[in-house]
Amino acid sequence: MRSSLILWLGIGEIATSLTLEPEEITKEQGVVLGEFRFSFQGHSDANSTDFEIYRLIAEQLYEVDEDVIGTEDSIRNISENRLRDFYQTHYTPNRIEIFIAGDVDAASTIEEISELFHTWTTKDKDAPTQKVSPLSRGETSIVRVNDVSFPSTTLLFDLGANPMETATDFENFAAASILSNAISTRLNDRARDLNAPVQSTHAQLIQWFERMVLSIQVSYETPNQQEAMLFLGEELATLRDQGLSTPEIEAQTSDFLKLESTFADNYTARNYAEDHVFFRMIGRQTLSPETYKSLSTVFVNRADKAWFNKELKSLLTTKNVQSLVALEHHIYPTEQVKQEQLAFVADMQKAFKQTGNVLVLPDVVSDFPMPDKNGEILAIQDLDANTTKWQLSNGVTIYLRHMPNSGDSVHVYAGSKGGLAALPASLRPAALLMPGAYSESGLGGFSFNDYNRLMVRENAYLEPMVWEHLHGFYGSSTKASLPLVLASMYQGFQHATLDEEMFERHKTQFIKNKRQYLDSVDGKALMAVSNEIYDENSVRYTLTPEDYEKVSANDVRMAYNNLMRTNRGLVYVIAGDIPVDEFKPLARTYLAGMTFNDLPTESLYAVKLEPKKDELTIAFGPAGNNVELVTMFARDAEKKTTKDYFLADIAGRILTSRLTEQVRETGSLDYSPYSFVMWPEGADTQQLLIVMSSSVIKRKEARAALDEIADSIGHGATPEEFSSTSKQLSHALQDGLSQPQEQARMMFNYVLADADPLAVVNPDRVINTLTQEDIDEYLKAFTSKSATRIDVTNLPSGN
Repeated sequence: MRSSLILWLGIGEIATSLTLEPEEITKEQGVVLGEFRFSFQGHSDANSTDFEIYRLIAEQLYEVDEDVIGTEDSIRNISENRLRDFYQTHYTPNRIEIFIAGDVDAASTIEEISELFHTWTTKDKDAPTQKVSPLSRGETSIVRVNDVSFPSTTLLFDLGANPMETATDFENFAAASILSNAISTRLNDRARDLNAPVQSTHAQLIQWFERMVLSIQVSYETPNQQEAMLFLGEELATLRDQGLSTPEIEAQTSDFLKLESTFADNYTARNYAEDHVFFRMIGRQTLSPETYKSLSTVFVNRADKAWFNKELKSLLTTKNVQSLVALEHHIYPTEQVKQEQLAFVADMQKAFKQTGNVLVLPDVVSDFPMPDKNGEILAIQDLDANTTKWQLSNGVTIYLRHMPNSGDSVHVYAGSKGGLAALPASLRPAALLMPGAYSESGLGGFSFNDYNRLMVRENAYLEPMVWEHLHGFYGSSTKASLPLVLASMYQGFQHATLDEEMFERHKTQFIKNKRQYLDSVDGKALMAVSNEIYDENSVRYTLTPEDYEKVSANDVRMAYNNLMRTNRGLVYVIAGDIPVDEFKPLARTYLAGMTFNDLPTESLYAVKLEPKKDELTIAFGPAGNNVELVTMFARDAEKKTTKDYFLADIAGRILTSRLTEQVRETGSLDYSPYSFVMWPEGADTQQLLIVMSSSVIKRKEARAALDEIADSIGHGATPEEFSSTSKQLSHALQDGLSQPQEQARMMFNYVLADADPLAVVNPDRVINTLTQEDIDEYLKAFTSKSATRIDVTNLPSGN
């Protein structure tokens, strides 16, 4: 009861007693300015095409003549009276809704709320109701994007409001969701089949506003813009006039049904509360998970190919569409540029108005190859009531996490320690090219597109992994399609082939993407720092496009054989509602018959941190007045233990809390300072990083604040810090206990480090054994005489 009372008191104070003291306003202005600098001067997703799309939609829906984001001056110059007027106008009882979900007593909770809020009365003037308008028709907007985004053209289709009040509303949402995914898949397949000069193409359903908007986008290099836009126009015309094939529709409806079913089966109290809050903000009712599931089943069983293609034709013939052209960051929209872009859009629209081509589309085949031999299960050990460890005759180890209440979703991680660190430096560029090159080459005798169609239809997914410290595959599926995922992994480990033409295609695209990133301010900053502090043979040394240019198809094959065809302690972790007896034939058929070159893993790999300086100042930050400050402590690491996972997490939380209190709330220097420990399994070095930013004029003040926190590490943690962050960690891990993907992911990481897999199942068992001495010793070791400290200052660039 005490915790809920504290919560209500906090909400009640915000609702009825906010004082808006001048000192507090000044502090919060500093915090918001920090957020503004970080978000809107070239960082994260700011000024990306998606960001510009959301800005455009918001300004048109709400008929705003100025930038909805605001300016730094608008933050600095806001008055106390303006804030108070806004607060009194909008924070009124007739505008508040409280959503409560969880194991609570309804009667007593309502009584608590009534007691706390009974004095809160509506002011005389009500807050204005915001009118929502449709998107402007037929307009073309031209914007510039950040230096890590390719130029692009996006078509925006206004699908109207959807309050989600009736079954018809749900059908409209379901049709839009299914068709957007089908359009996206078709465009990607065609771009690959035609070797079209596009960087990427996709469709997505945007639901962040009161009206649903479909976005269809193609990105490209500037010299290929016209050809890429013509590709988009022609392919959309084909979709409009010829429609989707039965296999395309069946694949997407099956995927939609699985998504809605999984959503319903794994619905938590937290999901309920978050959905209610989000949907109320966009004027939509929240249906129960059971209703979603029921309506999905009825809809998918009733809607057929003819119905979907009629909806698709209607969608692509609407006049409620506009274009957004995003230019490269260094191209300014002068009048001449605007006219050139409008001419490109006109050509695309002309291609779209032509009759679409008739395509002969392949059907989805299902004769995916089976393993040619089986193996045996040597032992099955019960670790707890629902977790078992298996040993197979070929040396493969399995951890099966049986989760009876997890619905129809199954998640599989399979791989070994090794990754880039297991290879000589000369093969690392090839290893980074390897996943995409082999994916583009297809699998099991299927082309990439045919394999992708099969996986979509069967509600299955496979992704190769080559990371710094491990390699393998991640897969997800329904229970029925689990054999397809396991057969795919078998092919991936044993019989993957490299198509040299597809390799060259992928290599060209990979290098374009890498070059663009390394030419951006973020890429330049990464290279300047990493190549200053790591040895050139380090696994973390930043490679250049020239390094990838040298890679041959044979190099990629060598990397594949060194990683995927070599057993360095191969482990499978499977989580889902799969009992032991059901998995036995799958293990014998798909796992136990594989053969490998056995090679023991080194206990630790060398990170090769060899800084040339302990203080580094660079000027590769976003243009403007934002300076980034980083302090890194590094120390030698031994083999990572189960307790180390938890101590590293707690250490990051403690320092982030100090940053929040001292840098954000007291110093008003940064909106989101943070700290974390970087320690991949098997690395001989662990690093503690502290990251913050400030305005240039407060650079010295910010560095002094960061130094104060860095110096405090050597004093360990206070009992209050240790207690509160331990509880935070315990709470943060609770959601993952019922999620098969999170259980599989964490257990995979733990067992590769020979840590206790049951710490994933019952984390409190480990957290409760940690002591104040443990965390103090862990933190203090970062400031010992043998540890290394590096301070980095990243000033704004001149770009």
